[in-house]
Amino acid sequence: MKGLWILLLVLASCGKQITPEPGPGGDPGVSLNLNCQGAIVIDAASGTELYSESPDYILVPASMTKVMTLYIVFDHIEKGYLSLQSQIPVSHYAASRSINPGESNVPLNESLTYSVDEMIKALCVVSANACAVALGEYISGGTEQDFAVIMNRYADSLGLNAHYTDASGLSSGNGITPRSMALLTREFIIRFPEILNFTSLTSTNFRGTTYGATNGLLPGRSYAYNGCDGFKTGYTSAAGLCITATAKLADKRVIAVVMKAPSSLLRYYDAARLMDYGFSVLMN
Repeated sequence: MKGLWILLLVLASCGKQITPEPGPGGDPGVSLNLNCQGAIVIDAASGTELYSESPDYILVPASMTKVMTLYIVFDHIEKGYLSLQSQIPVSHYAASRSINPGESNVPLNESLTYSVDEMIKALCVVSANACAVALGEYISGGTEQDFAVIMNRYADSLGLNAHYTDASGLSSGNGITPRSMALLTREFIIRFPEILNFTSLTSTNFRGTTYGATNGLLPGRSYAYNGCDGFKTGYTSAAGLCITATAKLADKRVIAVVMKAPSSLLRYYDAARLMDYGFSVLMN
């Protein structure tokens, strides 16, 4: 599959408010025949849409919700409210969520504290729901739902078409358009490029246990895509299979969003097709 995606690319190639710059985008007559219900690929440099299918329809993002959670964490680090070494306590609720067999997690102990750095790694690599909960509770000084109020304030200030009800993405009450998901990710990478040091990790060691990355497009993973260095996967029954992915080739970077794909394979296939096409537009 990796070889096919590379061949397709070779053949094709022969806070502030997020506002993409205008541009012609790709050929309006092109159809990539994607399998998902909503998708977009943008030029990370300008925000210009290169291709889309139903990009402005609100869909459930599942764990891609954590992109906003992480964005708020990095904003708080920049403002001096947090550091990577800050120790985060764990509530009884977060600890109980961390051992729920129906969720992606690393185990948390309410008698211990955990650094922001290790929690960010657990969020980016493992998609650890309970770490999102603990960070949200700490930042809000209350519950995960209190943190959702903060998330919605950020979404409004960034001009996103999005609504959040929790920090982890487990709730089907979360909603965002593919376009807003791509633009949030673009804003994240521009403001805090160091996030790519975390989203590019193919594994992380959390308190003695090594976990592999959920993102199959990363190097060495099952659907590795040349130049991919993040960003975030998602799955719930309401959301289907989702991914926001970014890759850089030469001096070009694209950001692709796939929402509600019918299978994990087709999620990655759609993301790869979007990025192939995005690079073909940018390099011609």
